[in-house]
Amino acid sequence: MATGVTGVAALDDSAFAALVQSAIIKELRPAMTTRELLIQAPQGKSRVAQWTIYADLGPADSLAGGDDLTTVTTDAITDTSSTATASETGFRVDVSDLARETKVQDLYADMAAYVSRAIGEQFEDTLAKLMDDFTNVTTAASTLTGVDVLAAISALEQRDIPGPYAGYFDPKQTGELRVDIATTTASYQVGRDAELVSPFGVSGYFGVYMGLPIWQTSLVVTTTGLVGGAVLTVGSSERPALGLYEVRSPRLETQRDASERTLEFVGTQAFGMVEILDGSGQTVKSAA
Repeated sequence: MATGVTGVAALDDSAFAALVQSAIIKELRPAMTTRELLIQAPQGKSRVAQWTIYADLGPADSLAGGDDLTTVTTDAITDTSSTATASETGFRVDVSDLARETKVQDLYADMAAYVSRAIGEQFEDTLAKLMDDFTNVTTAASTLTGVDVLAAISALEQRDIPGPYAGYFDPKQTGELRVDIATTTASYQVGRDAELVSPFGVSGYFGVYMGLPIWQTSLVVTTTGLVGGAVLTVGSSERPALGLYEVRSPRLETQRDASERTLEFVGTQAFGMVEILDGSGQTVKSAA
């Protein structure tokens, strides 16, 4: 009687399936920062939001002679405005039935989260593109130092811009600032610098330097070899630098396409951003 032995080697390519790791490593995306950097207009039945800006006509006039019957002259108040126009953006992924039925991953959950992250990155990218548009500029000799950051803050103060302020920098700039803290201002930072050494998370929050909260993201614009971050007033300031008008907040929806045997994951949002007050921001440039 013949004896057959069937082991792993014999059936390795047919009966024994390899263990498949179902955990997915997320795609690498730039860090997201905070909406607190913008003042948000109330939502209305319009694509356009407007902020009115009064001009400063200076102090009140002294009355000639100081007589109690002296007529006060009329001053014509002038104003300008900044407007943000909302536009739609979107991202879509289709998951086929066959893919869902043959993959170990939960493709519906994965793609829903993926689309949501793509929408978030688009919002951050729009914000980052405004940071190097301020006409007042502090340019570092090469690398960014604490002195450069403090000079930008001082520039805002010299223009009588009320706070609070925040910093928005490229990770290369915050890395240079971290080195500068460690080498030139270590005595001041003793006991205060722990948060500036730890790696940042997906929120993009870097830490606080000399009272200035700082965020970082690699979406900061680089032009002609210079990275253009900024120090600016946040949305809660009386003189906000940037404005946001959001007609529709990020929305994730699904739609079944039976003819294609797919489920569509559609993410959309409708918003606009604008520089409201150019003087309320100070672009801070350093070598890329």
